[in-house]
Amino acid sequence: MAAKPQESVRANAGLGADVPAVRCVGLAKRFGATVAVREASFEVGRGALMALLGPSGGGKTTLLRMIAGFESPDEGSIEIDGRTMVNGRTPVPPEQRRVGMVFQDFALFPHLSVRDNVAFGAPKGPDRDERVASVLLLVGLESSGERMPHQLSGGEQQRVALARALAPRPAVVLLDEPFSNLDAALRARVRDEVR
Repeated sequence: MAAKPQESVRANAGLGADVPAVRCVGLAKRFGATVAVREASFEVGRGALMALLGPSGGGKTTLLRMIAGFESPDEGSIEIDGRTMVNGRTPVPPEQRRVGMVFQDFALFPHLSVRDNVAFGAPKGPDRDERVASVLLLVGLESSGERMPHQLSGGEQQRVALARALAPRPAVVLLDEPFSNLDAALRARVRDEVR
């Protein structure tokens, strides 16, 4: 990730154009002597999609983890939906950022059913069951709620992880190697619906 601040990229779908969904300025992260992310700066407009492209080990996952709050940048600032998440002081914790994240390995709870994995991400309240059913329908797993993760294909596991990330209605969804296990038709449908 060697983007320079003055080479900022702006992806904007025209929704809420005044305040981007994500703004990163001068992000840097080192692990010892290894520079994982160097001066990454960009904005992503609300409703927009943005892809991070680069070689394996190029810092893409580290950048996503910083936005989500799982890693702290050594330098730079992050704003989500107009709120500063980190800017050289105590960062906002991940659970307060309104960010959904689908990890490369899906990170499903093996002891919970599909429905319970998705419900884990949904806010508690009277609409929880309805929200879980809605996102399971969105990802095409409406009849798989009682199945366990080990009973699912890789593509189905990825869809459960996506449903769990969408359940709390996050301001931003981060996808690390998104849709890689989905067939072409389902990938197109889910991509359009996630917007």
